[in-house]
Amino acid sequence: MRWILALIWLAFIAYAWIWVPGQPLGSDPVFKELVTLQSKEPWLLTVFSWLGIFPAIFACLLLRRSGKARGSRVSAWPFVLLSFALGAFALLAYFAWSSQTHRDSGYEQLSFGSQRESGIGRVAAHKLTHMVLLLLTLGTGFYAVTQGNSDVYMEAFRESSFVHIMTIDFVILTLLSVIALFRDASLNRRSRGWAVAGLIPLIGPLIYLMTARRD
Repeated sequence: MRWILALIWLAFIAYAWIWVPGQPLGSDPVFKELVTLQSKEPWLLTVFSWLGIFPAIFACLLLRRSGKARGSRVSAWPFVLLSFALGAFALLAYFAWSSQTHRDSGYEQLSFGSQRESGIGRVAAHKLTHMVLLLLTLGTGFYAVTQGNSDVYMEAFRESSFVHIMTIDFVILTLLSVIALFRDASLNRRSRGWAVAGLIPLIGPLIYLMTARRD
């Protein structure tokens, strides 16, 4: 699994750097509209906002207990932090680096203190956090479905390099959430079948978090 994820990570970087179609960022009007939140297409705004919600969900999955997998010596929090700007580029690197073949992998405490006692750990584990993220996801999704035009989005996907990469990034994050749920379910003695919920973008992982028992 480690090498597969590493190859996907390298391929994604190469594709984004060399082969991505559409206008480059410097001359891409869609990119400028999205980063300034001036786009008038609901689907573009929604997917862009979901790429901000997704890292928060991974933060809840990876930081609510600990940020370091036993034996991997890899802390999750730097990658989670970078994912708010780099998305799957950062999280693919983490999952590739921390991927373990040993079934009994667990968690260690972070070097800066216990996650149970840290503010980040409490916020990441709190059901209110998960509820707010779910409401934001559902609200933006409703806005896109009722007001958006998918044809406009597909045209932007073909003509804008930013929307093209943004869309692939979203798909990869969805697939990574399957891995994240599988790992978390294994560590918390929950059914590994929960991993399938990761195929439901954002909502599946959030339902998993909301149904988790609090320690």
